[in-house]
Amino acid sequence: MNLPITDYVLLIFLSVSVYTDITRRKVYNWTTLSALILGFGFNFLISGTAGLKESALGMMSGFLFLFFFYLLGGMGAGDVKFMAAVGALKGYHFVIMAGLYGAIAGGIGAILVILAKKNFLPTLKKLFHGIIGFFAFKSPEALKFSEENATFLPYTVFLSIGIIIRWIEILPK
Repeated sequence: MNLPITDYVLLIFLSVSVYTDITRRKVYNWTTLSALILGFGFNFLISGTAGLKESALGMMSGFLFLFFFYLLGGMGAGDVKFMAAVGALKGYHFVIMAGLYGAIAGGIGAILVILAKKNFLPTLKKLFHGIIGFFAFKSPEALKFSEENATFLPYTVFLSIGIIIRWIEILPK
């Protein structure tokens, strides 16, 4: 099977990002910046200005996909930049579906962790009160949770699961 160079860059980028997120709780700027530059560069070489446009739309889509959740404190800036880099490599159609798959994987992972810690009902209660507070007082602060009892989930792992699912889904048969 003859894969585009952007697929090889994507797989290396995912591997490095997942490793650093699990071991150091960081997605480093040098990895996301490298993937962004390579995404724009290779897509330009392959498709000219149409490739640049696809990378730009993909980068913006990947960024915006997670930016609201970052503002609410639900994830780190590295996750947002991670998805922007994936968008620059693979385009906006890819990054939107991959992000949705990753969000589903992340939701399942979060529920499993909450259940394993036997913390489901208190977490559900906090979430319910936060949503009520958000709509009643129009305050995004109501949706923020304290970090004192928070459990760290390396979200790039779940996003990468979604990315791999999408990547396999569109592979030539």
